Amino acid sequence: MFDWLMGKKRAKVLSLQDQNQLPMANIQVDGHGTCTWQHERSVLDVLDKAGLPVRSSCRSGNCGACVAYLLDGEVGYTKEINFPLESGEILMCSCLPNGTIRVGLLSQPVSPRRRRR
Repeated sequence: MFDWLMGKKRAKVLSLQDQNQLPMANIQVDGHGTCTWQHERSVLDVLDKAGLPVRSSCRSGNCGACVAYLLDGEVGYTKEINFPLESGEILMCSCLPNGTIRVGLLSQPVSPRRRRR
């Protein structure tokens, strides 16, 4: 049932203190320009506010609708996530940038079959 956990690196969960100490950061979205994170709740909130074409649903790290590719930089998570991420993927609804990051939006939603793993 939890095969996806085997051999996968766990997402780094930031303490509230660590979250508050993160500096403002640029989020470069391939093909869509750059936005600035100024301590919004998540990367997804920044991209939504900028009017970028991002998918979302639950906003709690469970459904995978907001999966994107982290092409450069680092993110930390505001909580443990349950969705099975593949290498190089992030859940935008639950992560914060740790400095400038570059993301690539998926052209297709994550398969519902993958969500049931």
